Amino acid sequence: MKNYFSSAICSKGYISAYHNIYKSDPSAQVFIAPCGDDFERATFYNQLVKNFRGYNIAAFNPFFDESFDGIYIENLNTYIISDSGYSKVSPILLGEWEKLIAITDNKDYPLDLRREIISLKLEENNHYKKGCEYLKTAQKTREKLHETISPHLNDRKVINFIGRFCLRTFRDTNTNGKGKIRLFSSPTPLGIHTHWNTVFDYTEKIIEIKDISGFVGSVLLGVLKDYAVREKIPYIVSPSYFSQDVPNMLVFPTVGTCICVTDENHILPFEPYEKISAARFLNSEYIENDEKIQTLISVENTFLDKCVFSLFNGRDIRFKIADLTNGYSNPEKATESADRITERLLS
Repeated sequence: MKNYFSSAICSKGYISAYHNIYKSDPSAQVFIAPCGDDFERATFYNQLVKNFRGYNIAAFNPFFDESFDGIYIENLNTYIISDSGYSKVSPILLGEWEKLIAITDNKDYPLDLRREIISLKLEENNHYKKGCEYLKTAQKTREKLHETISPHLNDRKVINFIGRFCLRTFRDTNTNGKGKIRLFSSPTPLGIHTHWNTVFDYTEKIIEIKDISGFVGSVLLGVLKDYAVREKIPYIVSPSYFSQDVPNMLVFPTVGTCICVTDENHILPFEPYEKISAARFLNSEYIENDEKIQTLISVENTFLDKCVFSLFNGRDIRFKIADLTNGYSNPEKATESADRITERLLS
């Protein structure tokens, strides 16, 4: 089963990837499921995955945990997507799509419990908002870092590398393709997480650019992306955890190759096909600024750690809400709803 982040936070706030994940295919069936609380939503999608075992399924995860906000059943060209949670897909997905029967009715919470839930949700959202602000500060720090390193970039070495890479990688590839955005990575309550298993569905070779500052990596991937657009080479781009405008990973599925940027917060859990050091593209004068660079990197990492801690606190409150409302959940109705849509799709 493939996994994508359906939403994430970045320095600009919440972003939803549904408008990138969803393929504009008029033949696709799209169901918007107005799910209930977290427990019912998890029950609903877990039952669907169980019912469609053996089918090719892509699961869409919200940034804050590993539960599902939607699935795509490739064999049936069908999307089943939540209309609740943090993805907020309905304002983004425009179309006359069918709504499923609600999994659950509005809960009849006692007044004091309802007030407590509202208070906790406000507190939860404030933690996520703080996470975005910390990312924004980290991004500003990285911009200063890139300004410091930029004069030391050796353009000739970059041009030579890009030329050799494109010659050996795209020599026999088919063209006439377009780019797609997939959120393979996201800041989560447990750190920066990447769906590497999904990446491996598209590629056999992973080339790592080890770059503690991210500057050289962003230049190389940016140029490679421009080349792919110009030559109409199919590619998938996964943006960095700062902004959708900055690529952190490029996958070229027709040639089975992925090139990604790693740093102290984004580490490969395996040995790559090839390793590339960012230092090889920098002039020797780069060393003179090493102390300033290390200071900026330390500041950036501090704010990234604060971001992750804010997400962790937000998820902790979410668990408290789940505990308070557990007795009002209706998992049986969620299971019945999943079984009904399964029967309908398979009939």
